[in-house]
Amino acid sequence: MRSWLVCLVMLAGFVVGGIALVIWNWPMFWAGVGIFVLGMILARLVNIMDDVTEYGGGGAGGDPESASY
Repeated sequence: MRSWLVCLVMLAGFVVGGIALVIWNWPMFWAGVGIFVLGMILARLVNIMDDVTEYGGGGAGGDPESASY
């Protein structure tokens, strides 16, 4: 759950920065960059990559190495 919240923080920074580029607002752009960098720091703190599994979470496919053919 924490990983998704951190992803939303980074997405918000990206969106704020993108909108700022369209309306040509440099302080808002740098605020978006700051929000995105804050999200990157939070991602490191919550170990966002620990939520990733090599085979997709143990669904129907499972681990191909343990398959008995």
